[in-house]
Amino acid sequence: MSNENPTIQAACASNSLESLKNAIPTASTEELNSALCDSCASGNVSFAKALLECPRTDANAVKDGMTTLFIAVSHCYLDVVKLLVDHGADAPHIYTPPCFLRPRRERQKSDPLPSEIFPELLSLLLRAGCDLNARDPTGRTVLHESVLLNLPYTKLLIQSGADVNVVDDSGSTPLHLLDLNKSEDIFQLFLNHGAKLDVKRISDGRSPLQCFAVGGQLGDLSLFRPHVSSWNETDAKGNTLLHLAVKSHRPGSQTILELLKLGLRVDQRNLKGKLPLHMVDGPMEWFEEAVDILLAAGADIEGKDNQGFTLLAYTMQRAVDHERKITYLIKRGANVNTQNYKGNGVIHYERGNGRRGIEALEFLLSIGVNPNMANYEGNTVLHRLAADFASFSDESEIYFIQKLLDAGLSPTQANFKGQTPLYLLCHQVSEYMFLPTVAGDRRAIDFVLDAGLIEALEIADHDGIRPIHLAASCSETLVARLIDLGADTTAVTGDGRNLLHIASTARQVNIVGLLLEHYTSINQLLLVNKRCNNGRTPLHDACRSGRLETVSLLLEFGADVNAEVEAKFSRGKTPLLVCCEYAKEEQRWPVYLELPALDGRVSAAGILSKDEKRPNLPQVMDKVSRDPIRRLEVTSENDTTNVTGILRTLVAHGATLTYEQSRMSPMAEAVFSGSEELVSELGRLMEQHGLEPMRFPDFEHMYLTLTSRHLPDILGVCFSEFVSDHTVARLLLLRQYNALAEGLEKHADAAHVQTALPGILVNLAKWGYTDLFKRLGNLLADPSWINGGVNRFNKRLMPYLLIAAERKVPNLDVIKVIVEHFKADINLQFQPGIEIRPKLPFQSTIWLRRAYKPGESALHYFAKGGQWWHTKAVRYLLQHGADPNLQKSHQRKEIIKILLEAGADPNIPSHNGCSPLSLATYDINIFRLLLENGAYLEICTSRVMFTTLENLNLGMLSLLLENGIDCNTTTLQKEGNIWYTQRFHDDRNLTNFTLHPLHYLSMPKFNESNARDRAIKLIQHLLQQGADPFRACSDETTILHHIFEHGGTIQPFLEILDLDLERRDAQGRTLLLAASRCEDLGTNSFAVMYPLLEPVPEYIRIVDYPEGDITRVMTLYNRGADITAVDHAGNNALHYLVAGNCDSFAGQKQYRQTVETFVRKAPELLHQVNKEGKTPVDIARSAGKKWALEAIRNAGVEIEEA
Repeated sequence: MSNENPTIQAACASNSLESLKNAIPTASTEELNSALCDSCASGNVSFAKALLECPRTDANAVKDGMTTLFIAVSHCYLDVVKLLVDHGADAPHIYTPPCFLRPRRERQKSDPLPSEIFPELLSLLLRAGCDLNARDPTGRTVLHESVLLNLPYTKLLIQSGADVNVVDDSGSTPLHLLDLNKSEDIFQLFLNHGAKLDVKRISDGRSPLQCFAVGGQLGDLSLFRPHVSSWNETDAKGNTLLHLAVKSHRPGSQTILELLKLGLRVDQRNLKGKLPLHMVDGPMEWFEEAVDILLAAGADIEGKDNQGFTLLAYTMQRAVDHERKITYLIKRGANVNTQNYKGNGVIHYERGNGRRGIEALEFLLSIGVNPNMANYEGNTVLHRLAADFASFSDESEIYFIQKLLDAGLSPTQANFKGQTPLYLLCHQVSEYMFLPTVAGDRRAIDFVLDAGLIEALEIADHDGIRPIHLAASCSETLVARLIDLGADTTAVTGDGRNLLHIASTARQVNIVGLLLEHYTSINQLLLVNKRCNNGRTPLHDACRSGRLETVSLLLEFGADVNAEVEAKFSRGKTPLLVCCEYAKEEQRWPVYLELPALDGRVSAAGILSKDEKRPNLPQVMDKVSRDPIRRLEVTSENDTTNVTGILRTLVAHGATLTYEQSRMSPMAEAVFSGSEELVSELGRLMEQHGLEPMRFPDFEHMYLTLTSRHLPDILGVCFSEFVSDHTVARLLLLRQYNALAEGLEKHADAAHVQTALPGILVNLAKWGYTDLFKRLGNLLADPSWINGGVNRFNKRLMPYLLIAAERKVPNLDVIKVIVEHFKADINLQFQPGIEIRPKLPFQSTIWLRRAYKPGESALHYFAKGGQWWHTKAVRYLLQHGADPNLQKSHQRKEIIKILLEAGADPNIPSHNGCSPLSLATYDINIFRLLLENGAYLEICTSRVMFTTLENLNLGMLSLLLENGIDCNTTTLQKEGNIWYTQRFHDDRNLTNFTLHPLHYLSMPKFNESNARDRAIKLIQHLLQQGADPFRACSDETTILHHIFEHGGTIQPFLEILDLDLERRDAQGRTLLLAASRCEDLGTNSFAVMYPLLEPVPEYIRIVDYPEGDITRVMTLYNRGADITAVDHAGNNALHYLVAGNCDSFAGQKQYRQTVETFVRKAPELLHQVNKEGKTPVDIARSAGKKWALEAIRNAGVEIEEA
């Protein structure tokens, strides 16, 4: 639309009617219509009237898709609407009748209420021809809208002829939307005008009557009785009115009772088999009343739905107030050990995480739920928890398993498939299972293994599969852990497959390497040629898998390259012929995105020969994305399998290409497999050995070699002017390595190829394309590229050595090319600003822990450990000049041993001042190794001692004390204003304190469920070695006084037979007086709940006071402590006790009992005045401690009211 005439625009802006009238004669029709629409929007009647008097102005003008009448109505300008109607405005042009129900502008104080002008507004619209039953885009009329919003227009609309039975697109009539609680009088009006209560809407099959039941609006049914012919109608889910009314029941409602009187049955089921009783929900009062009514009417409290759930089972699955409800249902006869039709009881159901889940489990055990209950697959709750352990979110899952084992569940109980909880735990693993915890050197999985699951280590299922067999297909870390725990690594499955068969099938190269070294150490290398029941060796499975690195390892350790499968199984196939099965094998592997945000969760598979599944990650690509032509990049190691490389390797190790005339030739086998890459590579190898690929021309052979024969020429054209990254990636996915190299070599000197190559080589180094990396790297003119060039966008690339080191699959061959052929700087360090390719959309914390930090070299990365091949990589880099004293390095003993042998200085501190010794306290063997190689304990005594305590490592503590560290003089040092250990990194309250080992371990942050038991053992050892619990920790108090006062661990000190209970600190306090100041903490209760998986947690929760745990001061009294003792300030025990803040019910109960006991035993304490002139009663009154005053009265002492 063109701009308005400036004269009209100026008139409107100045609000000058005279100017407007002067401008109208010369204005265009478009300008007049636009000005009219603006006048309607502003409510300017005089402007609108002047414009309408001009015959060229259209009363139905449109602006921004809205007519003048629509604009005026939607702004509730009655005078403008009247003017427009008088000038012939057409009401049907209003798009949606409800527009005038919700004004588009904010109402001014001077404006009349919309309800006041509505009758006249409606009259005007009807006069103008408005259709009250016109529909909006959802099929609703103005009556629908008015009812839904509970507007005061409904009555007038009905009286004006609005259709009361009109349905919208969901099938709802206005009556479906009515809220009877707000509009009971309107309901009768609807019925008087013919509204029907039995119209069912499409969306849920409910009538208005059923909607009223859902809203709890049926009352005593008196309002509906005259108008309802049948009370037995059901909705689309089969729910009767009784089902719906029960779900919405409120206390005092007569609806359920009245429906029962009308004959509705308590045993009628909906389509899911649910009885009305199953629908009961809501707060306890509503719940209890509804259940009572239904049971009184004959409902079966043990009635089950189609899944076998009873009301008690449903209640357990609901979060709100389930404890009280289940207790009530048990009193009414419900079976707490009810099972559904899969055999699962309430103990099997999800209970939520965190504290809520823990409390739910404890509640179930307390009410008599059978923890040993097995479902109809033989699985107990322990089986379910173990199966889900890989995806655990917090330590509550660990607690569940520990609690259930403590309750008597057998960790060796197998389900009907012979699977134990440990078996199921090993069936799916994740990196989260091996996260470090606050409990020293223990990982998350160690807690459940140590709790008892490890007892099933050697129990196989009915197929002969053991936990370590599962681990061999999916987790190197778990395999190593199970070997450390004593797993039998020579055991075979029911079909004779050993761990090497399984790991080779699963493409787990690092596990194969780990096992081969392990077998060498136990003299079991014969297993490398062990045949399964199908006659295959691990090398056969490795060749079929396509994983070149596995094949190379097996051959290195003596695998028979020409081992034939027995003829009865597979026509005497050798490993070379088994390569022809690769194409079929590739289809078994899911295509997935290897993103670090995934937690490394992977499911075990491929254990038995007949198993067609393969280990997989949860995030699986769609089937379309499997096609290499459609995919844009290499996304995982499954894309880097290399069957052509396997062929070359086998032949290089003596595999024969000849064959007996009675059998198919290798080429015929390759052609039969349909693999282009296999046919092409085998043809090249046969020609190199003077063999004829095919005796006679063969169509299938020629067809399969079409691509390899012509693709280099095609790529020569494609790469003549530009090298597309997508084309390169697709060629890698298609395994057309030779064609890619030839295509680039044809234009190697061109600038666009030289620019593209650095970026291409990044992916080749990352994914282990050794031969291609070397071939294409030779094309670059500038030799400095190897230390990190720039991509086509001039961004700095990460040095190729650092990229190659990140690969999980052994990548040493690429590293050798980088170091030996291209002469890379072996000590090159990671620097900020380097372009990391391929870019990752997000990173997990697990991935970030391994990612390069500024200043780290490839040697640093390998020294962190994690994969089997890292040890070999460390040895190789050191042999080729890597500097072992570049700052950073820690982890495995073997790696550290190699570094020390290469000259690493064991006394160089890290960037934050930590010596290697202080970083090695988690492993006593590494610690000893450092000492043997010249590490000085004297220069880091404090750090070593307290990191040992932090790790709760008793063996290490013993070693330190044996080496002369004094547990009474070694103290925790501060850096600035904070302690440097994890538990005390932010504890700024310990001012003017000297922390000794004994004190440190006994403090509240170790008095928690995950650490206390282990901390007690260390405390006991320190005490045995002469640690003094009464050593001063400040100018005011001693270690033991401070521990009793502030909620530390006191159990090992109470075991001291000759403990001096009357020993006083600098304030004159005995232990009993110090304990009197301990608030809201009992003798055996925990002080805090420390998150197990957060070494430096953001929040530490205070633990609730447990029922029945006596106060610390009471414990000391029971041991014989003097309750009449007074400190230097004149305070006795009651002075402190009555001032305590104890908010919990259980804690306050114990403190009351303590006060009562002390008052009865020594009533004179109440009258003792301290140096401030106050008695205990004075303190209790001034502090408002009503509980203390009541306790004193309960002890029989009369005290005056304040």
